[in-house]
Amino acid sequence: MRIAYFTDTYSPEVNGVTNTLSRLGTYLEEKHIHQVIFAPAYEDEETPPRPENRHSVYRSLYHFKGLKTSFSPESRLAFPAFWEIDEICDVFKPDLVHVSTELGIGFRGMRYAVTRRLPLVMSYHTNYVQYLHYFDLEPLKPLLEGYLSWFYRFAHRILVPSRHTLGELFQRQYRNLGLWSRGIDAALFNPAFRNEDLRNRIGKDKCIFLYAGRLSPEKSLDMLLYAAAELERRFPGRTAFVFTGDGPYAETIRKQKLSNTVLTGFKRGRELSEIYASADCFAFPSGTETFGNAVLEAMASGLPVAGVASGGVTDFLSHRINALLCPDGSREAFLENLVTLMEMPELRLTLAENARKTALARDWNRVFDGLINTYNEVIEEQRQRYWKKAS
Repeated sequence: MRIAYFTDTYSPEVNGVTNTLSRLGTYLEEKHIHQVIFAPAYEDEETPPRPENRHSVYRSLYHFKGLKTSFSPESRLAFPAFWEIDEICDVFKPDLVHVSTELGIGFRGMRYAVTRRLPLVMSYHTNYVQYLHYFDLEPLKPLLEGYLSWFYRFAHRILVPSRHTLGELFQRQYRNLGLWSRGIDAALFNPAFRNEDLRNRIGKDKCIFLYAGRLSPEKSLDMLLYAAAELERRFPGRTAFVFTGDGPYAETIRKQKLSNTVLTGFKRGRELSEIYASADCFAFPSGTETFGNAVLEAMASGLPVAGVASGGVTDFLSHRINALLCPDGSREAFLENLVTLMEMPELRLTLAENARKTALARDWNRVFDGLINTYNEVIEEQRQRYWKKAS
């Protein structure tokens, strides 16, 4: 099998899409499945989209110079020429095209699949329509909904990461839907990485609440800042709120100048594993997740979760089983759940043990095996459709 991937976000950018694509690439190499990846370049200089970019026996990566945007400064938006895509793909001869984003490079992947009449899989990762509210762009909702509905109608299969998201898209009359969930590396995200020296540097003898992910308004981080301020008022010097990640909301957090907040920036590898395992609770107020990779990473690290009963996280979070949940947007209920976890260490331990068990049941290889089965199904469906038309 030969697969062409098109994405507007890729390493070194840090998010759920890049994490998933990176792990998928390694899995495909191990299975000796050929892949070509089209992604933005994150350096300022021009990066020629030619074979010298970076190749392995089974994986080829082509970078195209991207533009920064004010909406997401760490991202890049690239618009490679159609003829460049056509030339590379025609030589590669993919059996299937997988488009993981809806913009510049993703659009070109859709166009290539349609013009070559190839099986086309799209994966839906981000609920951009829901984001508009947090950036005061709601007047654009009809335009965005129209574009996305048009874009996804070309897919032979639209893969979503959670049952919650699948239900949302079905209600919006998307069809050809399928489930492609997410896994976790339970060796990389593991309670064994707990680091007492790190805990002491953050705040000795404090209850450490961790948030990891993009620092952006759609993550409802205002609820977390409110909780940090209230807990410092109620329990002076007893809490620390750690924000691991970066984004446009980082400056808002800094301006609050709360004595119990710590911003670490993006972390990777062992550093990230240690931050997760060294906290006491994962505080995640976002209700806009299509899945919630960071939540699963925290659970694998042995953390109980304080979250909201909305979005893709509801696929694996259960109130008072592995998490304490509150209604989306209810900052008082979210705050009280943090107080409960702070003052009830036995409950915290029970939720943490169950969280780890939940994470262990989600194996990446099983997830990717299912994806390959979907690829084969789509290829066979399109082959049958072609022969019916030809006969």
